[in-house]
Amino acid sequence: MNTKKSFSCFALILFFVLTSKTSFPDDSMYIYGIHSWGDGASGLMNGKGGWSVEVVNTDYFAWDFTLEQAQRLKNEGFTLILRINKYFGQTVPSSSSQYDAFAQAVSDKAWMFRNYATRFIIGNEMNADFEGNIPVASYETVFLKCRNKIRERLPEAEVIVAAVAPWNASQTGVGPYPSNRQWLNYFYQLVNDLGDNCDGYAIHAYGGRGGDTDPRDDNEMGFGVFHKWLEIIAQNPYAASKPVYLTEMNHAADGEKAPGVPKYDYASGYIRKLFEEVNDYNETHNFRVKAACWFSHANGGFPGYNISTNSLMADDFRWTTSNMDYLNRFLSAANWNFYE
Repeated sequence: MNTKKSFSCFALILFFVLTSKTSFPDDSMYIYGIHSWGDGASGLMNGKGGWSVEVVNTDYFAWDFTLEQAQRLKNEGFTLILRINKYFGQTVPSSSSQYDAFAQAVSDKAWMFRNYATRFIIGNEMNADFEGNIPVASYETVFLKCRNKIRERLPEAEVIVAAVAPWNASQTGVGPYPSNRQWLNYFYQLVNDLGDNCDGYAIHAYGGRGGDTDPRDDNEMGFGVFHKWLEIIAQNPYAASKPVYLTEMNHAADGEKAPGVPKYDYASGYIRKLFEEVNDYNETHNFRVKAACWFSHANGGFPGYNISTNSLMADDFRWTTSNMDYLNRFLSAANWNFYE
């Protein structure tokens, strides 16, 4: 055993642990995640911690994620990321007269879940017409009001910028990308306008366009949009110091053949390749994607997307957690040889 190398590796690991201000005791150390948890999801994890993205609304919605579900999710070993909307279809208010009341309501939801979550996403795909068609400057104002309100009560909370809808042209922003890449310019302006005034970013990336079975070689019109979001984050020194959460990924870039059913069937191996691609990014860049969450596990509105009812998806997820150590804090365990 090379004790000098072992000590150096241990010292480096200790450095990351002690200097990671965004790590909490119950955080998952792996990238593996799901969206829309359901009982038994821990069966995918092979004893490894995972992430789960859940949704609540400030306006009444009968099927909101509950405190009781949050406790069960925690009992199964998942780290909760809570997304807070106004309601589905209007992710944040469109009228400035409602911003302050919304910010207070968002803060109340964060406080309600304070024993289960430290990460709160404000809204979802706000650039798209199906989520309110919110101009970038308007979203920035709403986000900052929400962040201030949450952090007054929960100063250690991560208040996370919502994911921008890829390939959606409803809104645009000021940025260096072509005029037919409005979603990239929207995110570019958002990242650079906010600067240091956020605590992390959610991103969405989907593959499978045209039935393609390998997301690892996709361009920006497929899963490769993952790299474009990260390119935008990396160019801003404030943004590049903050965590990134891939809160939705799947094989459904082409939309649906029926309500809640992707246009193309799931191809065996797809989830393995998604996690491999995210891990490859983490091992070759200076900042980490902390979570990569499959959409979805048990979402009643999207039955054709759910791992819980698709054995091919479940087998691929379980294979990955069983055979790979894709960590989110430093290089994967497979690259550390303590006994050379």
